[in-house]
Amino acid sequence: MNLNIRVVLVLAASLMATHALPQYMAEWSDGTVCRLVESDGGAEYVEEATSRGLDCHPPIKSANAKPTKPKIEVITYFGNRGDTDMPNNIEWQPNDVTLSHYYKMTDRLRFDRERTYTVEPSDDPVVFVKKIEQHKVIAREMATKTAFSYLYYEDGVVIYDAMPPEGRFTMALDNSSYFQSHSIGKSITSYIIGHAICEGYIKSIDAPITDWPFMENTLYYGQPLIQLLNMSAGDGNVIKSGEINFIKTGRSAHGNAPLSTAAKNPLELANTKPISSPRFSYSDLTTDVLFSYMMYRVGSDFDNFMDNFYQNKVRIKHPVYLDMNPLEGRPYYQPTEDRIEQGAGRFGVSATRYDYLRIAKAMVDDWKNDTCEGKYLKSIYDRRVSTNRRTDTWNKKDRRWGEPDFHRLSKRYGGQFWTDIVGLHRRHVLVMLGLGGSTVAMDMDNSRIVVINAIKQHHVNIKKLAYEPLKYGRIR
Repeated sequence: MNLNIRVVLVLAASLMATHALPQYMAEWSDGTVCRLVESDGGAEYVEEATSRGLDCHPPIKSANAKPTKPKIEVITYFGNRGDTDMPNNIEWQPNDVTLSHYYKMTDRLRFDRERTYTVEPSDDPVVFVKKIEQHKVIAREMATKTAFSYLYYEDGVVIYDAMPPEGRFTMALDNSSYFQSHSIGKSITSYIIGHAICEGYIKSIDAPITDWPFMENTLYYGQPLIQLLNMSAGDGNVIKSGEINFIKTGRSAHGNAPLSTAAKNPLELANTKPISSPRFSYSDLTTDVLFSYMMYRVGSDFDNFMDNFYQNKVRIKHPVYLDMNPLEGRPYYQPTEDRIEQGAGRFGVSATRYDYLRIAKAMVDDWKNDTCEGKYLKSIYDRRVSTNRRTDTWNKKDRRWGEPDFHRLSKRYGGQFWTDIVGLHRRHVLVMLGLGGSTVAMDMDNSRIVVINAIKQHHVNIKKLAYEPLKYGRIR
């Protein structure tokens, strides 16, 4: 593994799950109890370990022990110290101060005015009915794994609502905390395009891109929208599937310049042609093209269009921050018309946990009510394509690559959503996936929604937290 990993020492009070519910501990393994004692020393864990006669090392601290110096923990830096994301290909789970560090690095991006567009909250946000249930699996995951937030909603009611125990991480997390969507934003972009179609800005998913001047000499020009929505635009000759950099220049296609920069460069998009008979090829570039094209078609109505979507349709409670690429020649001032002209749109958003649920609820409601936007979702589902790869199994014993997830258990992909989940056949299930294991999964037939905001992929038990609620209505 060629990872550039550096570490520094920091002081942190390692407070792990000090208020996990005691009734769950009886079903925890001795190893879990002992590890929490050793990392925390909380009175509840000490009491549980003592009742089991465990001899945990280092020695268990009693509830009345004198205060000790804070435990020295290690922040691990991956790549350059200023990088905001951890790589996906590390097999082990970093410690909590490292997870905290990368959360903070990502969260601060929403304050960069060159790279964000803000939509203010609704005057009438969706209010959820809550009938919260507890489960030992949820308590364990929140205390020991890499999810920052977990919500499960079924047919109008929030059933599960959990966050990590107070003090586990070096930042406070609550309902006003923000989480970066990463590629969950791809699916949100598709849903927004559905609204643009329903409002008459775009003709249909089969409409070709033939009216976008600076894309005229690129491989995307003339292609029907559905080809891009299905990641089948034949752009594998300029960017490899699953990669972020242009093949010939090595420049990131996502995050440092508008599309007009690549459209003028013959080593990137200028004078390119699509691959013949293209297959599924997953790309950040493709969705940035989709979002920027939507901006171009909506034009001068863009500000009102986005306000209407988030404030009146989704009815968000907190501001939502849309990612944008910085403009050429405009280091500080980023007018919307220039962003449209240069193709500066990006698919990512930063939102709060319940606002992600509000977005998903709007999708499920549209599907169930067969609205114009619901018909759009059904049409892209019907036009889904094969991902052309082998799928994993939920019960696979080999866990060298971590916990299974929907990415490795989806057989098809439709309009920026992962579909055809192993074990959920004959269900209309649409899944949004983001870097770090973040997941929004929707059973459109039964109005079931799971929202997981996470920081490290393959260290969240997606089978228990997401698959089982979708399949059975509860964690088993």
